[in-house]
Parts: sequence; structure tokens; C-alpha cells
Amino acid sequence: MIIILDRELVDYEFEDIKNVIYLNIASSAIPPRCVKTAYFNYIENQIKTYGKTAISDGRRVLYSAKENIAKLINADPSEIGFVKNTAEGIGIIANGFPFKKGDNIIVCDQEFPSAILAWINLQHKGVEVRTVTFKEGNILIKDIVNRIDKNTKAVVISAVQFTTGFYIDLHHLGDVCRKNDILLIVDGIQAVGRLDIDVKKMNISYLACGGFKGLLSTFGVGFVYCDKSIVKDIIPLSASHLNTKYNYNPPQMDYDFSEIEWHEDSRRFEAGHLNYAGIAAINEASKLINRLGILEIERHIFELQKELISLINELPLKIMTPLKEENYSGIFSIYYPKEKDNEIKNIMDKYNIVATVHNGYIRLGINFYNTKEQIIKVAEAFKEMSKLV
Repeated sequence: MIIILDRELVDYEFEDIKNVIYLNIASSAIPPRCVKTAYFNYIENQIKTYGKTAISDGRRVLYSAKENIAKLINADPSEIGFVKNTAEGIGIIANGFPFKKGDNIIVCDQEFPSAILAWINLQHKGVEVRTVTFKEGNILIKDIVNRIDKNTKAVVISAVQFTTGFYIDLHHLGDVCRKNDILLIVDGIQAVGRLDIDVKKMNISYLACGGFKGLLSTFGVGFVYCDKSIVKDIIPLSASHLNTKYNYNPPQMDYDFSEIEWHEDSRRFEAGHLNYAGIAAINEASKLINRLGILEIERHIFELQKELISLINELPLKIMTPLKEENYSGIFSIYYPKEKDNEIKNIMDKYNIVATVHNGYIRLGINFYNTKEQIIKVAEAFKEMSKLV
């Protein structure tokens, strides 16, 4: 049964994609009406007030956004800090946590660069990077367990793999990390806002997430979640009057040159003024997602993925996404012969499907605004494509 969301609200918010089958959320969101309004209203108010309230308006929306994101992922607002993207968020803990020579970090060998490159850079400090091999689109938790030893300090993983859409069992993996006193560090950009990510139940120590995918916002703004138990251990890369306890009272500047006293929560990651317009966008998107209900959104996405698989599973297509329901994420990928690239793109255009189509690879990203009727049309397009294979 397809879950029925507030269709009137969804159609109102996503009028910009009413004439296409938009299945490219794994690449970039098309922001809903409320997000566009919040983003541009902040800029307009900055102009109208000659900037007099720009900072106070920005700080106010920042605190509201922290509350709404915290509600979405079951965190405390003090555990949420804003950054510009996932890469910056991962870089903060990779470079700020006291990893030392002899420690090791476990990563998957097919992660998106944002989740893996910062750890490779730690090798010059004597930190070992251990890889787990992607197997037919899957990451096996037993393979991760086999790489753990007494010097393992963190497992770094994407909640959902960007190529195949494989959704790892974070409850199981979080339990493994808890029992071994290991940090679980998660790239959440392909999951947050679309799937039920509960950082407490999943025992996630740290999560980074850009705002331009499931959070339905734009580029240059994202957030990190950092568990209270480790936040004081992370020394930020940058310092300002906003992420320290410095008494800022110009024009007289009185510095304590002996040390920096950081805030004791995730504010310590927010150096300087932030992209307040972008945060206003994330705030409204989070409100919308919470209003619709993340559990309902997730069920809707899974039902649509199940419907699509049932319609095309017998076709002669090379499906790369794992077909077990426990690993559904709403991201679905198929390989096709590279020499058929133009023909495949023409079929996608014929059916008004917007998705990632590149170099022998189709990736669909299902979200809550998609419908069963759209999925049936997608299946028709795939049937046509199968004749080319």
C-alpha cells in the first residue's frame, strides 16, 4: 500500500516540478516554495533594514533551525552546528579529534570523496586507514567487524551509498561500535530528510550533512551533529568571537593570549557569521519534513521503490541496487552499455524523467513528492530501454 501524505501540501510546495518526473534528489534538490520564500525573505529584509537586523535575524533563525533539525534526527539542539557542506563537517572531526599515531580508522573503499579524503590525509600523522571492500553494491558489517582491533578509533560510513543506494543497517553497526568503544561517523547527505535517521538509537557519534539534497535547500550550507560526549575533544580549525567564550566588546579589544576557551557544545564549530539565508532555507525545509512526518516519508519512498522493482525486475537490465528491502533507500541504479548513452538520454527526455544519466549509469532518487503514477511511467521507460540492451 502506498502511503498517502498531505498531497495538497506537497503539490503546493513543489509546483516547480509538476511537469516532470523529478528523480534526481540524490544529486540535488529542487527547493519547495517555503524554502525559496525563506531564503529570499532573509536577503530582502537585509536590504530593507540596511543590514541593521541582518545579524539578529540570522541568529534567531539559526536557533530555530537547530531545534527543527534536532527534532528530525532525535538530537539535542546544542548538538547541532552549522557548516557549509558535508566535506567541511567531516574535516572538522578528522582534523580536530585527537587521533594519534598507531590509531586506525575504517572506511569503505567506494565512498564519496567527502567521506574518505580527509582520513587519507591523516596518514602523515601515523594514523592507519583500513578499507572495507564494496561487494556487489553491498557493505557487509561482518567485513567491518573483521577489520576492528584494539587500535580502531572510528568507523566512517555513508548512511546511504551514493552510487548504488545501499542503506547500511546503522542500528546494527552502531551497536558494534558501542560495544567496541569506537566512534561511528556518518555522512548523512543521502539519507537525512528522506529516511528515519535517529542518531541516539543508532549510536551515531558524529554526522555531517549538506543541505542541498534530502534537506531540500541549497548549496553552501549544511550541519553537523556531534554527540555531547565527544564535542569537547574536538578542537576546531577556525576561531572567532562566535565559537569561543571571548568577550567581544569593541572598540577596545582585550585578548587573552594564553589560550582559547571554546564553547562546550556544537557552537564551537561555527566560526564567524554563517550563511543565514541558507540556514533559513534549511529551517523551513526541516519544518516541512517534520510536518509531513519522517516515518511517513520513509514508508512512502520504500513503497515506491518496491513498486518500481516489481515492475522491472524481470527486464534484461543490470540493476546495481541491492534488492533486499532492509537495504532500501529510495536511490536506485542501473548500468547500461555506454555506447547507448544518447539513446538512453532520449528515452528519459521522452518520458520527462529528470535523473542522473551518465557514462552507462542511471541513478534514480525517489522522494516524498513522487507518486505511484510516476513510477509506472518510469517502468515504461525502462521497458523501452531494455530493448536497447
